[in-house]
Amino acid sequence: MSRTFVKLCGLQTPEDAEKLNGVDADAAGMIFVPGRRRTVKGKQAAAIAAQLPRGIEKVGVFMDPAEEDLREATNRIPLDWVQLHGTESPRLCRWVKEELGTAVIKVVHAGQAPPAPAEAYADHVDAVLVDSVLGKQKGGTGQVFSWDLLRTEQAHWRALGLPVWVAGGLTADNVEGLLTEHAPDGVDTSSGVESEGVKDRSKMRRFVERVRKYDRQHR
Repeated sequence: MSRTFVKLCGLQTPEDAEKLNGVDADAAGMIFVPGRRRTVKGKQAAAIAAQLPRGIEKVGVFMDPAEEDLREATNRIPLDWVQLHGTESPRLCRWVKEELGTAVIKVVHAGQAPPAPAEAYADHVDAVLVDSVLGKQKGGTGQVFSWDLLRTEQAHWRALGLPVWVAGGLTADNVEGLLTEHAPDGVDTSSGVESEGVKDRSKMRRFVERVRKYDRQHR
């Protein structure tokens, strides 16, 4: 069984990217959703991407984007993944894969039905990320959802051949519990590796080390 995919999200500066040196993560995320605290724009995102250690995959996070915005971002930055966090259709997921050539992460929200039947996404996404909801805010909440909801989500999406990742309030203190209870295929955190809103290298290392400890014992 392959190791747990670890994504550290919400990088805001080139210094954040440099902090990933020596951290055994798989991917780093940059937020392109307008109005979010961690949102980055073109030149800033390109500078972050340029400082990422070799081997760290680049993820662009979008919510209900226009096709031209996606194309502009991928023209500027060599993204490996596009993460779609809103009500994006299977058609848009297919367009991203075919036209932009990136892998696609489709976010679904714990306890809520996806925008279209799961089967319609199956051929057009590469991973499903289950995230939390807080009021009208979807994702980026720093809140843990009830992991009991994962049983249904995992069974449904895995039956379609898709890996299931989990986000929502994950920290070094709770990620082992999640892995032990539910063994998701990937984990994603942002605020869980920050101190006072800034990426904290020691927290990044500790989070990833906890995941890799689980991997060594169970995968």
